Amino acid sequence: MSGKAKTDPRIERTKDAIQRVFKEMVCSLPYEKITVKTIADRAGINRNTFYLHYDSTDDVLREIQAKHSSEYSAIVSQFDCIRDTDKLVRSFFEYMEAQDEFFKRVTCDSRFDYIREKMQSRVTATTAQSTVFGDVDESVKNMLLVFNNCVVYFYRQWVADGRKIPLEQMISLASSLLSHGTRGFRG
Repeated sequence: MSGKAKTDPRIERTKDAIQRVFKEMVCSLPYEKITVKTIADRAGINRNTFYLHYDSTDDVLREIQAKHSSEYSAIVSQFDCIRDTDKLVRSFFEYMEAQDEFFKRVTCDSRFDYIREKMQSRVTATTAQSTVFGDVDESVKNMLLVFNNCVVYFYRQWVADGRKIPLEQMISLASSLLSHGTRGFRG
């Protein structure tokens, strides 16, 4: 028998329905307007069933957030935070472009900054355990944290600008800027 316990398919279907409805609502309503009652109604369950799986709407969000953080951390854990700038930038942009509208909204809409920041912190902590990040000077660690934020802000600005620059060109520009600073644009 494997180390993983089997999960009841009914539980998985219910949780999937709750998360699907929650994601749809985040894309169409202000977050503060999303209620357990509305999620339950739209998912075709009662509130008691919702509360068997989650304590609140924030718990639904946290579970979705943890899943994305874990997925992305697994992708970037193979990279060296200092030497693999181009791979890290590419991985982030490609991961983001492969995500659903909900995840893009949480990343790009400033109303969700507190959510995005928690996800970034989780990814940074995971990355720190699997690369040279943990062995570097405290000032270098601080710069790496800034780097992580910069990649997200490049993506957010690119989306806000309507993705006018082709993806490959944007990845190249962001990688160059992060690798070489503004000197990278002087030719």
